[in-house]
Amino acid sequence: QPAGPRLLHLGRQDAGRPLLTFTLETYVNAPLPLGLHRGIPAEQYHADPDSVSNTMLSAMNKSAAHCYALHLDPMRPIAEPTDAMKRGTLTHTAILEPLTLANRYIVKPADVDFRTAAGKAWRDSQTRDIVTADDMAGAEYMRRAVLRVKALANLLSAGDAEASVFWKDEATGMRCRARPDWLHWHGPKRATVLDIKTISDITFDAIQKAVAAYGYHRQAAHYSKGLRAVGIEVEEFVFGFVSSSYPFIAAAYVLDDETAQQGADEVEELLGRFAECKARNEWPAFGDGYQLTGLPAWAKRTSEVEIEVIQ
Repeated sequence: QPAGPRLLHLGRQDAGRPLLTFTLETYVNAPLPLGLHRGIPAEQYHADPDSVSNTMLSAMNKSAAHCYALHLDPMRPIAEPTDAMKRGTLTHTAILEPLTLANRYIVKPADVDFRTAAGKAWRDSQTRDIVTADDMAGAEYMRRAVLRVKALANLLSAGDAEASVFWKDEATGMRCRARPDWLHWHGPKRATVLDIKTISDITFDAIQKAVAAYGYHRQAAHYSKGLRAVGIEVEEFVFGFVSSSYPFIAAAYVLDDETAQQGADEVEELLGRFAECKARNEWPAFGDGYQLTGLPAWAKRTSEVEIEVIQ
């Protein structure tokens, strides 16, 4: 049975038709064909079985046990989106798919109080995600900031939002997946990838730290590898950073060659480690014996003597 929404029929039949029909937003665990898919809901993308994502590789970078516990353990708790994650999704929608914003979100009126019966009734009657006026305004300010950067505005002038890519890694045989924020096409088989990142501090040093902390170099490598695997040449991988508070400022960044190559090397190593763990069905953490620890480099005393020469 193909993956996708299923129709659920309730009630007795009347002339061969059900009295009540609605769409059940769950997806059958059937893998999508390899290649690029447009218009695939995020839930269906994430439900794809046995495919390795960049998020899984980031967990693998901590330990194999982290990866298994967070992404593979059938008894793992359901991960509910945090408020920050919800704001991030709102911001992505405002920037990448602004025409869908009104269909997906509704602003909570100032006079609605969820502690009251009337407020709860209003809340429970909504079919769209409820957001605050401040969050909606912030998303709009970030959208405007991004569009003020000519390079980002040019990329967003045409393209595909949230396309899904599935491929087979040649080295390991692993099925992999990626979901680029935006693909700006230069032809039928050549594109620039744009990934939007919100950040509290948009200084150069803060962006470098974010690349290291969140593995953005691995993300660029994993996504680019997947697109190439399905026959799409990646002209550039661009990060659109935008500050998440006033003053709302955006900037476009690309990785230097050394950082990009390190990302590719790390992805290859982590995919190899993942394949080995899966083949053995063993997902170790940090070993069974003692681990050596100590002070970080910045906290250690130094025995070096600084000599000042006076002439």
